[in-house]
Amino acid sequence: MNENNGENRGRRDRNRRHRGGSQGRGQGQRQDGRNAGGGRDGKDARDSRGRRPESRPSKPQEPIILPTLPTPVCARCGQPIEDVTSALADKATGTPVHFDCVLSFLNGAETLGQNEKIVYVGQGRFAVMFFENPVDTRKFKIVRMIEWESRESRAEWRGEIAGLFSQVK
Repeated sequence: MNENNGENRGRRDRNRRHRGGSQGRGQGQRQDGRNAGGGRDGKDARDSRGRRPESRPSKPQEPIILPTLPTPVCARCGQPIEDVTSALADKATGTPVHFDCVLSFLNGAETLGQNEKIVYVGQGRFAVMFFENPVDTRKFKIVRMIEWESRESRAEWRGEIAGLFSQVK
């Protein structure tokens, strides 16, 4: 193989850069002996992500304060719902219920065949899926859909939560 091949030279240069330099050059020095970072003391003027600092001064940022979410009680199990953003609306009353409570209810109410499983597919809907190989969940077939929440109406408590997060200051 020819050492003067441009492809090989590029690979050698790239490897040399990643090892922190070689052939007697210290880290941060270019081939001509000057500092690569441009700093007075030879240190590179970059931040921890490898970016150069901006030349314009940055504005002081105010801390982001997230709103305090309510902690409703689950209509199915009676326990408080700590993460109300992952709750679903109860099919009968519309009050918030744990996602896991809905999933366990559906697992008891639906008759599942061999290699079938109930999976949440989004927008308040679940699906009974058949997996050819239960170990490999990439290949599946949707047997039937279960609509838990209506798409036409939104629960009142969801609107309150959305209102807390959409307030612009």
